[in-house]
Amino acid sequence: MPVTIGNTTITGLAAGGLPAGSITAANMASSGSWAPSGTIISITPIRSSSRTSVGGQTTTFPTGYKLWSGSFTKLRADTDIYVYSHQMFQGWYSGNCAVALNMDNSNSLWDYGHGYQYDGNYGPATIQPTGCSRWTGLSAGSHTVYFGWNPNGGGANTPGNIWNPNNNEDNRDQQRVSSMIVYEVVP
Repeated sequence: MPVTIGNTTITGLAAGGLPAGSITAANMASSGSWAPSGTIISITPIRSSSRTSVGGQTTTFPTGYKLWSGSFTKLRADTDIYVYSHQMFQGWYSGNCAVALNMDNSNSLWDYGHGYQYDGNYGPATIQPTGCSRWTGLSAGSHTVYFGWNPNGGGANTPGNIWNPNNNEDNRDQQRVSSMIVYEVVP
């Protein structure tokens, strides 16, 4: 069933719309199709609700401490990767500790586009590092992004005591969840 929009006729449409799987980010990326700058061609949400005690973790610069990670598949070599991250911590620990994201466990691929501020209330989920990191020049294929911290000089510095707190910290609370969302974007 052809459809005409302005001077353009589109053929091959089923009565209910486009055939299943005909236009997807994966198909576009694998075929090498060009897309406008800023186009998001892949989104991978990564979440964790594992409650973990992290107070006093020792780090060594430039290795840092990598608390958790998630993997994604980059579809094209000519795109950029942006990762938005929101983490949940309970309890003040050491103040500034250079929270960051790391790509592929490489000492040279830390990105410090994150920050947080203590709110003065030491109850559940009071420390919430958040930010956005960017990497260019990564190859297509499988990659792993890590959340952690890498303070200059190392030491026992952490953003909080408990990552992903729950009702163990305050019986009114539910299990908290931390997230990293990976966006593959045409530069």
